[in-house]
Amino acid sequence: MSVRFEVDYSEVQRLQEKFAQLPGNVEKVLNDVLHSFGVEAVKENIKERIPVSDKQKRHAANYKSLKNEDFNLGFIIKPKPKYRYLVFPDQALGTSLGNSPEEFMSKGNDASIDLIMAQINEEVERLLREEF
Repeated sequence: MSVRFEVDYSEVQRLQEKFAQLPGNVEKVLNDVLHSFGVEAVKENIKERIPVSDKQKRHAANYKSLKNEDFNLGFIIKPKPKYRYLVFPDQALGTSLGNSPEEFMSKGNDASIDLIMAQINEEVERLLREEF
């Protein structure tokens, strides 16, 4: 179970004009935002949606339960090995069979898209102001 966030150039068409004006490597700017702000935004949005049981135990929502793998223009978020049980409520498997899937991974990812795109826009605009 994991979610994958990638920059889809069809979603950032309004940035293309700004990208053309930027000197240097635009990919580096995008990767810097994605691999820092983007990763943290998605992790936070996922953790806000992780269900917490009434049992007195460590809950993934309260700990650093997610890890990320960065790649060019994207990243993957998945649970750390200790928290792989999250697949059950997320997908309504195992003991959660019969329940509605919570889909907190994909919902958290989706909730982060606008925040990440706004941050990318802000960073590009900042770079443009510095250059011109």
